[in-house]
Amino acid sequence: MFERKTLDWGEGKTSFIETFDNPDKPGFQFAHATGFNALTYKELLEPLSDDFNIRAVDARGHGLTELEANPQDMYDWKIYCDDLIKSVELFVEKTQKPIILSGHSMGAASAIQVAAIRPDLVSGLVLVDPVLMTNKIKVIFKIAKRYPLFKNFPIIKQGMMMSESTKKRRRDWKDKDEIFNSYKNKLIFKTWTETTIRNYIEGGTEIKGDGISLTCDPLWEAATFSSWKHDAMGLIDKLNCPITLLQAEFNSTARGNGPIKLMQQDKLGTHKIIKGSTHFLPMEFPQIINKEINNLQKRINNEKK
Repeated sequence: MFERKTLDWGEGKTSFIETFDNPDKPGFQFAHATGFNALTYKELLEPLSDDFNIRAVDARGHGLTELEANPQDMYDWKIYCDDLIKSVELFVEKTQKPIILSGHSMGAASAIQVAAIRPDLVSGLVLVDPVLMTNKIKVIFKIAKRYPLFKNFPIIKQGMMMSESTKKRRRDWKDKDEIFNSYKNKLIFKTWTETTIRNYIEGGTEIKGDGISLTCDPLWEAATFSSWKHDAMGLIDKLNCPITLLQAEFNSTARGNGPIKLMQQDKLGTHKIIKGSTHFLPMEFPQIINKEINNLQKRINNEKK
């Protein structure tokens, strides 16, 4: 159903998957989380194709995108926002109207920034457990990089552990089945379907010699995890579109007063904490997310009347 295509705005090839079969359909674009890729969310996105033209892009350093991704140059997530603006601009040129922009985790944080900076591109936001951090937490992270004592703060410790464990991830494998058999029993994939795990592997590997290799460099992924300078929280007050926030019940990354600020910005907005969900709720409850995406489009259509 999805076609694999590329964009090029002068820095190299950006890979994405898309289904576009009727120019009268509204557009929907999805931005993935750190370490994942567009194809990971195929089970979530495919059922939406009856009602939307869909695009999902592999972010810089992820999936099959070939943009430069030097871990030593990863200081904040602004580069993801800038890339997302470019891809959304090109999608809106094709759809001839603003689109619903959605994302998971880091992708949702980027979506907030895009909608705040370029409101002309976005008709509505569906945010799936976005990474939202207060200024206080960002200051603690900054201090923790200089003074080891502060690394014992729970949130700092969690972030550091994710970064360090990612650096050690095995990158080269015999084949995709070997990766799948290794991953399927890992705790991180416990709530994923086998199909989603295979989609994640399919969208994030390439042939290398006699075997295959993960396309997302573990050092780039680790650098992304440890870069917390993005300002999604600070840009919430510039949002001016319908908002749906879907939050994990356990280990949510939508911290502090971020959810409150989002709903203050859209008095008619939807905020749901999905019972039983973790941060991987797109893999756990895709039907709920699909329903809310369609509900948001219905609201947008009604407000146009």
